Amino acid sequence: MPSHASVHLPRQDSHTDWSSQPLASPGALISRIENLLASMISALSLGEPMSIDLLSRKSLRSLSCLDGQARRQQISFPGKTLAEAQKFTRVLLILQLSHDALVSGGVLTKRQIFYQYQDLFDKQKVVDDLVDDIALTLGVHRHDLNIVASAKGLLSGCLSIRLTDGSTIDTSVGDVGTPIPSLATISAVDCTGLRWILVVEKDATFRSLVSSCFYETSAAGPGLLVTAKGYPDLVTRLFLRRMHQRHAHLPILLLTDLDPDGLNIFRCYRFGTDFVAHDAAAYNPGIRWLGIKTRHVQDAAHQFNQSQRLTPSIVFKTSISSTGCRDPISHLTARDRKLARHMLARITSRCPEEDAEAEQLKLETQTMLMMNVKAEMQWLDDAGDLISWLDEKLVSEVRVRGSLP
Repeated sequence: MPSHASVHLPRQDSHTDWSSQPLASPGALISRIENLLASMISALSLGEPMSIDLLSRKSLRSLSCLDGQARRQQISFPGKTLAEAQKFTRVLLILQLSHDALVSGGVLTKRQIFYQYQDLFDKQKVVDDLVDDIALTLGVHRHDLNIVASAKGLLSGCLSIRLTDGSTIDTSVGDVGTPIPSLATISAVDCTGLRWILVVEKDATFRSLVSSCFYETSAAGPGLLVTAKGYPDLVTRLFLRRMHQRHAHLPILLLTDLDPDGLNIFRCYRFGTDFVAHDAAAYNPGIRWLGIKTRHVQDAAHQFNQSQRLTPSIVFKTSISSTGCRDPISHLTARDRKLARHMLARITSRCPEEDAEAEQLKLETQTMLMMNVKAEMQWLDDAGDLISWLDEKLVSEVRVRGSLP
């Protein structure tokens, strides 16, 4: 019997059409932008101020905004202040650039906009925030504007991607990973034989797994490694969500540090940066948290304490009962505890109550606060072997899905 059992699924489940289905068709969005621009020309011809009602995504990030409704701001030109006139000009330019990209079928990055018009935007964040606000105002996703973030996420594994220009990306080539393309540029994905997807918080751990070809040698069978190098960008989240939509049989698992940032990163991957209507497209019910979890640290501490009875001279540096915790196991800082409490409030107010992963995330955060301990991924190598640990967890997950005997 071969070591890797085949996945008994129809061919179309492995090689699927990934043509994007935007909230608004390019033609409809072009018309909406042109109507906006036409209304401004009309106001100008009548000698009236030009104005735009702009929704603010920033207002959604406030815990006080629990109704999920963005605040609306009217900006005008010439406006009451220089700052208002400048903001109007920036919005108008982004609308024009989006219109041109939609008409031509091209794709712009937010970084390109900033570098081309540095004198107008001052900082990259100004471009990022206004693109978000314009997308929210028009009721579309950011990428529907044909304006995307620069590639941040990386892929490596048993997956090939066919782009709309006819070229193909083999994600197993190279030892540093392949940049994740935006959904608008993907026409199809072939994941024949793929059994699992592992999303890794840290770039260093991702590169280590890639260099060892873990996606080919894992006991769980062929897989795909993904990283966004910390907090995920929208392109990475949308890619993983589309993978779940098209290939729901594949487990998508996230490996993070056991600390408030690691848990918050999981929250972002599963529920989006803010669980509101505008970001609902990034809600991914298919992604689950693999670890590190508090019970993993507790189990390892218990096992070591049992063995320590035979070798009492050895001090277990990852003992959760030690008052002298040090890396890769350490106590939570004041900043950690503040972030954890803030995240608990967001889970309670923004995550769906019926989601079991939200409940687990809440429980893990509470347990971590009670234990006052955090652990880095390095601990897995210090306490044993990361690859063996991952194999054990992945085999269990894949077997549950029925892909292994």
